[in-house]
Amino acid sequence: MNNNTKFDPIKSKVENDQERAEFWNTYSKNFVAIVNARSTKSYLKGEIDLFKNYMFKTNEKKGKILKLDLWNEAHHTEILMHVHQYYEEIHGIDISPHVVEQANKNLINKKIKAFTTVGDIRNMPYSENSFDYLYTMGTIEHLPDPKVAMREICRVLKKGGRAIIGVPNKYEWFGKSLALDFFAYIGIKEDGYEFSFGWGELKRQLNECGLELIDKDGPYFMPWPIRAADWFLSQRFPKLCFLFYPFIYISEFFSNFKFFRKNGSLLAAVVQKK
Repeated sequence: MNNNTKFDPIKSKVENDQERAEFWNTYSKNFVAIVNARSTKSYLKGEIDLFKNYMFKTNEKKGKILKLDLWNEAHHTEILMHVHQYYEEIHGIDISPHVVEQANKNLINKKIKAFTTVGDIRNMPYSENSFDYLYTMGTIEHLPDPKVAMREICRVLKKGGRAIIGVPNKYEWFGKSLALDFFAYIGIKEDGYEFSFGWGELKRQLNECGLELIDKDGPYFMPWPIRAADWFLSQRFPKLCFLFYPFIYISEFFSNFKFFRKNGSLLAAVVQKK
């Protein structure tokens, strides 16, 4: 399959599950990991803070957690490596065999036991009421209908179970959603179009799927041009990354305040199964 194939969740151009898996396989194989990018460190700190604030109460291991998509563990923040110690069981699912394989290698290298599987988050191979916690950040917006995944999240969560669902902010102050649509249209955004949400729309859809919004937050506050520039430099010209460090440090200051985080590029909806 040509790696230039675009996902178009709005027009549903890519519906075949095998094509979808092949696309993410190819994208993963060609992707240069950005785990060491300075902006990724900021993103990781924000993810860890989300876990600390909403996903566990004590340092004792408690319950089972499911991570939707393993891209971060393969190429990005490696969030499970930093929070695994708080849960009795760690589970992860991704549609791409290559992503799962790479994530497993990274987890094994750090001696972390996790139960991972290749599968579609729209039809997960888990029984109802299987998990106490669930985490997904920047995943469901790539689906033709994100609500299908929301309903699956509700199905596999135990009653009263808690999840953090992260999606792009339609009203990000620096026009990220418009920029990404344009980049997808001209073909330089390799993973194609994606959905974005406002808080009102997201709350309504989650509620329709049996998930109650109990708090609003975000992993960090960073204008998308700063993140994009650091991402690009870390992949192509890593010795030049320092040029954007001052802007990243300023963004990290604003990330200390919830008001800015919940209006950043990613919305983190803290939800509970009704």
